[in-house]
Amino acid sequence: LDSPRLARRLQHSRGSTPRLTMEFSIESTSTLFDSSGKPYTSYSITTHYQGQRFQAQRRYREFVALHDGLRGEVSGLPHHFPVWPFHLNRLAPEVVDSRRVALCSYLSAALAALHGGVMPARLRSFLQLPQAQANRMTAPAGPSGAAPLLPLEKSDTVILVAYQLPLTVSRAEGGGWEVEWDDESVLNQHALSLGCRVMWVGGVGCAVDPDEEEGLAQLLLEGYSCLPVFLPAALTDRFYHGFCRSYLRPVFHNRMRLPDSGNPFCEEDWRGGPAPH
Repeated sequence: LDSPRLARRLQHSRGSTPRLTMEFSIESTSTLFDSSGKPYTSYSITTHYQGQRFQAQRRYREFVALHDGLRGEVSGLPHHFPVWPFHLNRLAPEVVDSRRVALCSYLSAALAALHGGVMPARLRSFLQLPQAQANRMTAPAGPSGAAPLLPLEKSDTVILVAYQLPLTVSRAEGGGWEVEWDDESVLNQHALSLGCRVMWVGGVGCAVDPDEEEGLAQLLLEGYSCLPVFLPAALTDRFYHGFCRSYLRPVFHNRMRLPDSGNPFCEEDWRGGPAPH
């Protein structure tokens, strides 16, 4: 099992809750005209939030209005908007580029001022992010004083780890792979109805040569939001048929075999259990 490679694949799609993790970029600008025919610069904002990208087009005055509204909700923001206006040469390329960088920095500073707290609705609207559910603000505390149990948003990502991916993967006659959703799987895509992005991690249920793993992994990640884990056949047998089926399953179903002349515990199978995890 190539754990570092799996971790790299998972890193690009991993969300973090409940703390806000977000990055901004303003890569492009365009000159538009308002209803009176006056030109202005529109800044294309890309927000990377919990594994997804959101786009918004905003002009300078909208940033100023955002700041004025946030000052009453977020402590630590300066009284005046920190990006200075340019009345005479505001459309000059060097001014637009300088302002582009400064506005992006402002968004990062405003996010940092939240200190991981709930994002104000006006900032969500400005960035054109999905609005949080109303009860997210008053979510009940978790067990034993743990962090609040926050409802899932559309922008959240849930990662489900199972022995088997909810897919049927087989070799195509002409080469390559045939992949279909397995609707009979316990974790199938229709049974969950989570209302947010779901990513599965697990095995593929067929033999895959090492030189084929990367290509199949890319196919399943891009087309099915699945991250396959490729285990050697011997380890799979000890892990599933040995430790899980022969030892753990009876324990969980109150059918544990008591030690007699033979010890039901097999250390070799047990060592094959933690390895895949």
